Amino acid sequence: MSSLPLYKQIQNQLREQILSGKLRPGDRVPSEKELSHFFKVSQITTKQALAALADENMVIRIKGKGTFVAGRNGTDLLHSMQSGLKGIVGIIFPSIHMPVESLLFYYIQTLLHSRGYQTLIRVTDDRMDKEVEAIRMFRLFGVRGYIIFPAIDENYNEEILRLSLDKFPHVLVDRYLPNITSSSVTSENVGGTVLMLQHLLDAGCRNIAFLTQQDTNSNTHERIAGFEKAYTDRDLPIDKKFWFFVGNGQRNDEVTITRLKQFFMTHSEIEAVVAVDTIVAMLAYSVLQEMGLSVPNKIRLVSFDDPKLPFVPFIQQDTESIAKKAVDILIHQMEKSYSIERVTIPVRLVDNVRYPMPE
Repeated sequence: MSSLPLYKQIQNQLREQILSGKLRPGDRVPSEKELSHFFKVSQITTKQALAALADENMVIRIKGKGTFVAGRNGTDLLHSMQSGLKGIVGIIFPSIHMPVESLLFYYIQTLLHSRGYQTLIRVTDDRMDKEVEAIRMFRLFGVRGYIIFPAIDENYNEEILRLSLDKFPHVLVDRYLPNITSSSVTSENVGGTVLMLQHLLDAGCRNIAFLTQQDTNSNTHERIAGFEKAYTDRDLPIDKKFWFFVGNGQRNDEVTITRLKQFFMTHSEIEAVVAVDTIVAMLAYSVLQEMGLSVPNKIRLVSFDDPKLPFVPFIQQDTESIAKKAVDILIHQMEKSYSIERVTIPVRLVDNVRYPMPE
């Protein structure tokens, strides 16, 4: 039987869990009451144990909020919680170049700041290895939760799986990982693509090209499903010879442009084009104009998201609602209880677009 005081024994056990990684930076440590029930000791004893850990900078105690594991050497940003900050949230995005990404990022960060949270930010250049590195690094900084916009070619990420298994607060936005049970907030991709096709089919178009990526993420998968659904809902045959898959790299490189020109020349019967996103829409517009197939006089073009091109209808995502719902779910996980929600936000078709003609 140990000769150490009871509070020291509890202190040592908790320290061992922290050092072994069972309790990680930002994790909540059981309360004095919870520890007293578990170890069958008084709350005075457990209070001494937690106070001793705080003296070692192993944990941070915040009045009214609880006790949390500190980061490496006790120097992480969680210490700022003692001056009224609720905690740190890691925001991980593939890029912030596209309008939808930059708006979503802006809304998420603004909403978190308004709710009392600071943010750490990492842009991954659409690479899963950088995404994994960011998740691990932010844990060392003591973040309390994550909002992650997964990389484009991603169906699985072991660090996101670990977050799910650990029930560590996190929400995926814009895309979800089908093999991992995580909360996610995405747009109604299937319904949005159906709206695009309905618009063209109602206009009498039947030979409709579909310019898309390979089926490597939930967005693309759902937009492909939406394209097929629009045809099957009307008992129309789907002719996949009108499908064009862009590569995984640069979408406006010479190889892709040459392939796309050849595609339109081979299939001169095409009446309309559905573009999976704005970059593909701009590429298609440029190629069609160069070939003398003006939009919309010779051929119609519809895009998912706004490519800011004249006479190109588009699906508008509600990025503000996506951000608000994602932040609400994350804060509930951090402040109340961990639960899983998968939410889809409605979209709408914007027609009668009259932007000035591009140069």
